[in-house]
Amino acid sequence: MTNTDRNIIKGEKNADAKDVLNINAMPAKTWYWLGVNSSDLSWNNSDETSLGENIITAEAGRKYPDVIFSFKDVATLYNNKKFTINAADDSEVCVIVNLNTINNIKVYYDIKVGKNAKVKLIELCKVDENTFYSDINTSCEEAAKFELIHMFAGKGNEADKSKMGEIYSNVKVDLVGDKSDFTYNMGYLAQGYDNFDYNIAVNHIGKKTNCDIKANGALKENAHKVFRGTIDFKTGSSDSVGAETETVLMLGEEVVNKTVPVILCSEENVSGTHGASIGELDEETLFYFESRGIDKEKAENIMARASIERLTGLIDNEKVNDIIEKTLQDVLGEE
Repeated sequence: MTNTDRNIIKGEKNADAKDVLNINAMPAKTWYWLGVNSSDLSWNNSDETSLGENIITAEAGRKYPDVIFSFKDVATLYNNKKFTINAADDSEVCVIVNLNTINNIKVYYDIKVGKNAKVKLIELCKVDENTFYSDINTSCEEAAKFELIHMFAGKGNEADKSKMGEIYSNVKVDLVGDKSDFTYNMGYLAQGYDNFDYNIAVNHIGKKTNCDIKANGALKENAHKVFRGTIDFKTGSSDSVGAETETVLMLGEEVVNKTVPVILCSEENVSGTHGASIGELDEETLFYFESRGIDKEKAENIMARASIERLTGLIDNEKVNDIIEKTLQDVLGEE
C-alpha cells in the first residue's frame, strides 16, 4: 500500500475531508519511485477551526519554570493551533505540549532562540483514529541551544484499515549563529495500520554549529513509517558537526519502514555522519525472554516500550513522565 493509498483510505473514513495538502517535502529530492519526496495529507480546510495562538516570551537573563499545555477534546473535527516562542538572550524555557486528543489537529510553531538562550520543546502525541500534524520552524542565534523531544504513540487497529492513526511531523531548524546547537530525540510506537511520517531539516549556517538527531521506534502489525532527516552544511558553516541515527524495531511481517538520511554540503572542514539500525527480534533474544517465562507478544511489547521509555531519562518533569507512562499503558493495553 502506498502512502497516497493510505491517505485515500483516511479520506473515505472522513467523508468531509475534501482537500489534499502536500507536506513534509524533502529539501533535496531523491528518486520519485521511492515515494519519499513529500506526503499528501487529507484535510478539510473549509471546516477547520482555529484554537487560537499562545505566545510564550522569555525575558533576557531569566530561567522559567516548565510551561505545560494540554489539549481538551473539542466539538470540531478539524482544528489548528499556533505557538510562538521567543527566548531573549541568556534566557531558558521549557514548553511541553500534550496532544493526547481524539480530534484532528494541526499545530504550528514559530520559535526564536536568542544569543546564549536555551529552549526545550516536548511534544507528546497519542493517536487513535485521528490525524495529527506538527510544523516546527526554529531559528537559533549565537551559542543558542534548541532541544526537541517527541513522543509519538498510536493505538492502532489491526482489523480495520480505515481506523488508522496518522502522525505527520515537519521540523526545520536554522542554526544561524556561531556555536548554536540543536538536539533531537524521538521515541515512537506505531501499530495496526498507523501511518507515521517525519521530515527533519537542519541548516548549518553559522560556524562551529552542532546538531544531533536520534530517533528510536517500533512498528507492529501493518504500521507504515517514513523518516527523512536532512543535515545541510551551508557555505560559511566551517567547523560544524552534524549526526543523525535511527533505530527501528520491526515487529510484523507487513510493516513498512522507509528511512532516508541525507547530508548536503557546500562547505569544507565540516563533519556529517548518519546511520540506521533496522531489524526484528532475533531467536536469541526471544529465547532469553522465554527462558524467563515471557512469551513473544509480551517480549515485543517490552522492546517496543523501551523506545519511548528512554525519553523519560531526558525529561526532568514528573508530570510529563507520568503522561508518558499512562500513554504506554493505554496503547499497549496494559493494566
